[in-house]
Amino acid sequence: MPHMVHTERVEPKRRYIRSDGALYVLLLLGAFGVIFLSRVLANRLSINTLYVQIGLYALLLGTGYAIYRVRLVDYVYELYDTELRVLQAVGAKQKPLVSVPLDAVTKVGPFEKTDAKPEIRAFRGAREQTTAVWFTREGQQFVVCLNASDALKTKLTEAVHAAE
Repeated sequence: MPHMVHTERVEPKRRYIRSDGALYVLLLLGAFGVIFLSRVLANRLSINTLYVQIGLYALLLGTGYAIYRVRLVDYVYELYDTELRVLQAVGAKQKPLVSVPLDAVTKVGPFEKTDAKPEIRAFRGAREQTTAVWFTREGQQFVVCLNASDALKTKLTEAVHAAE
């Protein structure tokens, strides 16, 4: 059994709508607004209501997906004594994204462009403001970027040096 050294959860900043209940009410009102708007546009433009509804529902679906990605998806970073695990969390449901053995880590530091292949997205914001973890797997160099706190950076660096 690996021993957990540190864990942290990176949540999105709640700028405009602070509660999840308000977000759901706003999305529900958006759905009703799309229904009303589709009827008004269909009558004014003399277009079949079905075509207008398809377009507006596609717009609503795209907006809902963007809100899901930006607002509801969190990242959980778990540092064990043998590996670093990155999980994607939505509410209580967690999905593993990447697991990096500490003995495979070659470098930990601020992101810089290299020939390493990027792993799945596990951070928020600009890539240049993240902490990058370079590692080798099957002879290839990979990089995973994290929104790591100072505590995680320190413990990860110490764990990598201890594994060497």
